[in-house]
Amino acid sequence: MWCGTTGSGLLKISLDDQLGPILSQLDAEQGLPSQNVFAVRSQAQADGSSALLIGTSRGVARYQPGRATPTLYATRVISKRVHSPGELATGLSLEYPQNSLLLDVAAISSRTFPEQFQYAFTLADSRGAVIKQKLSRESQFIMEGLTAGRYRVTARAFTKDLIASEPMSFELSIAKAPFPWTSTALAILLALALLALLWAILERRRIAATSAALVEANSELADARLNLANEAERERRRIARDLHDQTLADLRHLMLLSDQLPANGDAGAGKQLDAGVLRTEIESISQEVRRICEDLSPSVLQNVGFAAALEFALSHAVQDAPPEKQFEYEFVCDESLEEHARLPANVQMQIYRIVQEAVSNVWRHAGATHVKMTVKASPAGEFYLQLKDNGKDFEPQEQQNSRGRGLANMRARASLIDADISWEKLESGGTVFTLQLKRAAANRPS
Repeated sequence: MWCGTTGSGLLKISLDDQLGPILSQLDAEQGLPSQNVFAVRSQAQADGSSALLIGTSRGVARYQPGRATPTLYATRVISKRVHSPGELATGLSLEYPQNSLLLDVAAISSRTFPEQFQYAFTLADSRGAVIKQKLSRESQFIMEGLTAGRYRVTARAFTKDLIASEPMSFELSIAKAPFPWTSTALAILLALALLALLWAILERRRIAATSAALVEANSELADARLNLANEAERERRRIARDLHDQTLADLRHLMLLSDQLPANGDAGAGKQLDAGVLRTEIESISQEVRRICEDLSPSVLQNVGFAAALEFALSHAVQDAPPEKQFEYEFVCDESLEEHARLPANVQMQIYRIVQEAVSNVWRHAGATHVKMTVKASPAGEFYLQLKDNGKDFEPQEQQNSRGRGLANMRARASLIDADISWEKLESGGTVFTLQLKRAAANRPS
């Protein structure tokens, strides 16, 4: 379509499928008599072509539009290096990190000067979507910031009469960034080094804590051994005192009684001795010796079993207590105790001694009227014993600071079998003593 204008000469407008309207101008510089055009008429020629009769303010001019198709070719293709135009036929592949390309073209036509050409460039992705488009008189097309993938570049040239050249197109491929093996390896090595450093710090702290705990455990073990040695020495002194004060006195009394026996069968000599008195005295001495032996090594553990021995320790303490300090007691035991808690003999002995001392503390210091002992074991083999009284509040720290060594001995015996013992006050009054033995310690061999 040709259009006359006032002041801008003659315009030609063409509609392109991709670019839309394209405009070309014919003015006084291209030979028009005037810039003011008021009429345009097409005139057929003998060779089948058509010419334009253009009416201007300075007369009528005749113009013969060109029909020759221009030739378009690439003059420069530049990425990181200069590519030869022949490489376009097979397509360009840009290695990482290249993502830009400059295309410079030129067109030739018989009736159009180089500066009169218009160039159209189109950049589309592999799906055909247009990414960038350009129409201008500049012959350069810059493509930059491209992501990895395949592209198609198309270029066309238009003469001043808007005759389009054949499209020049080529494929363009942008390579993906390679996997960063070096940086990844360095990052992994750095992470491993940090983990190793962290592990070394934690391991050093653990070793320091373990060493401190070991030193403390050795100190506690040494104290426990010393306490047991002192306890054994006190037990020896008690046995010696019992033998001296009671058994030897009874033996002297028996000796005096034996002096009353008739000499050489003389029935009339001296005072006659009743055989029942002598038998009673011998029985008393035997019971005293039996009591001392029982204190040294309780036979009740072997004779009646562990559960019955604990009940015996509770009942025996009531019998030995003074009348004003005796109390009622209740013994509750799990029926499956012997099955679940298969304690070695040495562990049973230490628990028995701890219970003896705990019950002794109740009637000596608590002044309780009722005591309840609960013994049970879990299927996993954990042993649990609780001694509950309604007496005065028991302060382990105060008792430990006193001259008695009962609590220290209890703790020493508990440490030997890895048992946990504790005392807790009751809000209603009284104290709860607890002994707990884990499975690993309970299964320790004798």
